[in-house]
Amino acid sequence: MKIGLFTEFSYPGKSEHQLYAEVLEQIAVADELGYDFFSITESFGKDLFSCSPFPLGVYVAAAQRARRIRFLTGIVAMPIHHPAMLASQVAAADLLTEGRIMLGLGRGHPWVIGRMNVDAATSAARFEEGIRMLVEIFKGEYIEKFDGQFWQLRDFKLSPPPIQQPHPPIYTAAATTPDSAAFAGKVGQGLVQPGYLGIPFKLVHGLTETYRKNLPTGSRSDVILGIHCHVAASREEAIENGALALSSQADVFLRGRLSRPVETETIRTYATKSASREAFEKLSTVEKAKAAVAAEGANVMAVWGTPDECIEQIKFYVDAMRPEQLMLNIASGSLAQEKVLKSMRLCAEEVLPVLRST
Repeated sequence: MKIGLFTEFSYPGKSEHQLYAEVLEQIAVADELGYDFFSITESFGKDLFSCSPFPLGVYVAAAQRARRIRFLTGIVAMPIHHPAMLASQVAAADLLTEGRIMLGLGRGHPWVIGRMNVDAATSAARFEEGIRMLVEIFKGEYIEKFDGQFWQLRDFKLSPPPIQQPHPPIYTAAATTPDSAAFAGKVGQGLVQPGYLGIPFKLVHGLTETYRKNLPTGSRSDVILGIHCHVAASREEAIENGALALSSQADVFLRGRLSRPVETETIRTYATKSASREAFEKLSTVEKAKAAVAAEGANVMAVWGTPDECIEQIKFYVDAMRPEQLMLNIASGSLAQEKVLKSMRLCAEEVLPVLRST
């Protein structure tokens, strides 16, 4: 089983410049420690949720120092990208990282879609058309004319081609929507399950099963399961750090919108979506996060504890959902860099070897 790390690129209490330096250090350390991949989301516009408009650029920079680890875009918002431009950028990044790109795609966070003036009602259709067109472009054949509902293309052949053939592995994100999970299965691609967002275990499990039921005959399942995680020498330390990280992350998601007032339009946020809103509201302060994890246990999908405790908790998810890959959200919210790196190291030394041997 492959095991990687994830950051939403949130930065409460930090500057953008500081965060970029910290993430590049995290990737380099993760490479040294033997993690299999590192994942960064994509976002556009000013808010504390994320300042990551160009994850592929971060990866090209990181690859100059980190020579082995793979790079997942978790996720790129497909509805706002022309497939030919995205395919070209992904292929170039795959070349520059020597074939280490993993392409995670999704419908995108609602306020980001709104900022690009994309009608939310069309995002699902744009998402599905975009992925299908992307796969066609990656075949590398000359396209004289392509007319979709949302995108058109003329006189195009992909250049440069990606190192990975026919293309870097593609993963579709499904947080709460069964249709996204079913589509990922139908097109025979992988699935990213962001359970680290506080989404209830039962819902995450159901989406994974929906994905697998829709896979074409002969296609292999490839689920990347995200879990919020903090490993520490003592349980008390793990709870304090884990609750701070998770609550600050939930808070910026709940408030995910522009950091300044908007008077001319309403931006749809997770605060208007019931499943996500409920998850973030119950985790949005340190005390709420502690109480929720204590009361609901595995349902919250937050793993905090000593190495042995974390191994036991993670094994529950592995046994229940059988993911092909795990994505641990350690660098979350406002957690200080030294605490992030300390947890990464302890997890790599004492947790990963056990998980990989099971």
